[in-house]
Amino acid sequence: MTLTSTDPRTGVASPTALEATSDAQVDRIATAAASAADELRRMPRAARAALLRRIADEIEADRDALVAIAAAETGLAEPRLNGELTRSAFQFRLFADAVDEGGYLEAVIDHAGDTPMGPGPDIRRMLVPIGPIAVFGSSNFPFAFSVLGGDTASALAAGNPVVVKAHSSHPLTSARSFAALEAAARAAGAPDGVLGIVYGQQAGAALVAHPRVAAVGFTGSLHTGRVLREIIESRENPIPFYGELSSLNPLIV
Repeated sequence: MTLTSTDPRTGVASPTALEATSDAQVDRIATAAASAADELRRMPRAARAALLRRIADEIEADRDALVAIAAAETGLAEPRLNGELTRSAFQFRLFADAVDEGGYLEAVIDHAGDTPMGPGPDIRRMLVPIGPIAVFGSSNFPFAFSVLGGDTASALAAGNPVVVKAHSSHPLTSARSFAALEAAARAAGAPDGVLGIVYGQQAGAALVAHPRVAAVGFTGSLHTGRVLREIIESRENPIPFYGELSSLNPLIV
């Protein structure tokens, strides 16, 4: 099925060159992400931080095109979109700094020694990546909470591959944003499959149900969040669901 893009300022829907992702394609993308997970996990933190900074650079280098496409798909004004794109680039650089610093690993070493209960073992602990993350973007933030959003940045920073579900209200913006991610990944020498994107509601459902997906990050409606939760609960192995659902912003006139 060919996807359409609608300009909310005119209500005119136009066909795109994008197709809804089939279940077989979702399987290939999720499997490739899982294959990339071990290599990404082994990348030095400095290399992972460099990837995040390269993404920020690619976003800013393609600013004019990204903002123009997003304006046509969302109706948001260019100053608003420019500010949001700057925020997206900032988020990637912020997480790059966190990767360099390393505190997020929460590494703990309890050395062996005598205790009142007898010899104590040497215990070492740190946080590790869990695997491919499915990221669902929001409709009202086409950059900072979408393909180029904080969920993508934080998942990559932690060493997890990311498969993004493009939002139906801005598919062309999602595609152009993903192109920036891919260009940065190639330039930084990231493993193949570390980034993926799917289009269409059925593809999103298939992605959440896929056994190689390790967690879901979602920003959107309460209804859709409940649908995704039901899919997760039906999996043989349930996975974490990190959702921001149905926030309401009051407007007082």
